[in-house]
Amino acid sequence: MTDQTPPLICDAIRDLAAPFVLGALADGEAEAVRAHIASCPELHAELVDLASVLPILAASAPVVEPPAGLRARLLAAAAADLAHAPIVPAAPIAFPSASEREERRARRSSSPGTWLLRIAAVLAIGLLGGWNVLLQGQLGEARTYEQSVASVLATASQRGALTAILRPSEGHGAGLAAVAADGSVALAMRDLTPTAGSTVYEAWVIAGDGVARPLGSFTVGSNGTAYFEAKGSPVEASLILAVTREPRAGAQTPTLPLVSSGTATTE
Repeated sequence: MTDQTPPLICDAIRDLAAPFVLGALADGEAEAVRAHIASCPELHAELVDLASVLPILAASAPVVEPPAGLRARLLAAAAADLAHAPIVPAAPIAFPSASEREERRARRSSSPGTWLLRIAAVLAIGLLGGWNVLLQGQLGEARTYEQSVASVLATASQRGALTAILRPSEGHGAGLAAVAADGSVALAMRDLTPTAGSTVYEAWVIAGDGVARPLGSFTVGSNGTAYFEAKGSPVEASLILAVTREPRAGAQTPTLPLVSSGTATTE
């Protein structure tokens, strides 16, 4: 039985991945995660990649102070809920069967990039939320971006798909993208400067030959978010997806600097 324990432990640590990189775990839980990743290179690499996304996501969400007294009201409400909550006797947790453990391992190994992308999407949506949604009226923006991310994840979940996190070159314009095995591309962007007049954003794919090929253009409204789909992308590991701002549609060479870019991989 002892040789079957590590997968269960790794699953439990993965469940704590997002709160760990956000610094939201209690000291004991955080220490348990650190102790595990010290001897688990695979999970350590995943957490490093995930943590690298946080500065980009946080940069587009200005901090807004919560209303005075809100913390006290939340704590009081939580205490009241606990006082009236029924006490449920602890029940032993059944050890997963061999088939369940194998299914978990298959889900992880089949698409580790998709797992990372899903966590990044949750963080991206969450950082658009919080005080900014409640206090700045950005609920519509968050919902629009959430729907766009869901569409990207639908493509990313397909067998043979590539995934990418697009990082802004100058602080604005982060995104998530996926390239399906048939060459179709789904792209969700946020925190872009709205377009006006003939100005557009152009999506590009750069394969191993280093040539930037246009995928098509899109416009951006006042909420700064956009969703774009295209076909005809090559499908090869380490291709680059990029976004530029162009004076008009139909650009054949990208106008520098790039607004945002990311490498599409299977991991």
